[in-house]
Amino acid sequence: MIDPKTYAQALYGALSEVGEKDHDRVLDNFVKILNQNGDLGRYGQIEAEYQKLEAVGRGIKEVQLTTASNLDPKEIIAHLNKVVGGKAEIRHKVDPGIIGGVVVRVDDTLIDASLKSNLDKLRKQIAQ
Repeated sequence: MIDPKTYAQALYGALSEVGEKDHDRVLDNFVKILNQNGDLGRYGQIEAEYQKLEAVGRGIKEVQLTTASNLDPKEIIAHLNKVVGGKAEIRHKVDPGIIGGVVVRVDDTLIDASLKSNLDKLRKQIAQ
């Protein structure tokens, strides 16, 4: 069984190797292969993986920003663009459970500057 990420990588590579006028042909062939493999139902997952590859190709980093309250993430975007060395595409999530501060995930890097995390660390230090 071929996973969605592998399908997406193959499609991205195939489209990169041909001119725009041949994109429709490549996409038609791709859909035929999905159908032959019984994987048409996984199209949504494959598309999501493809979008990630395309963003990386354009130098865009996906950033997951979690805050305790609803704020305008535009206040943080300029700083995050400097940190990731390119353009940051922000996915903002509100989680009152972090109490305050922010949690930022870029690729496999997690920066947890939440009040909850700091309180948990302090509690563990006190309990030692």
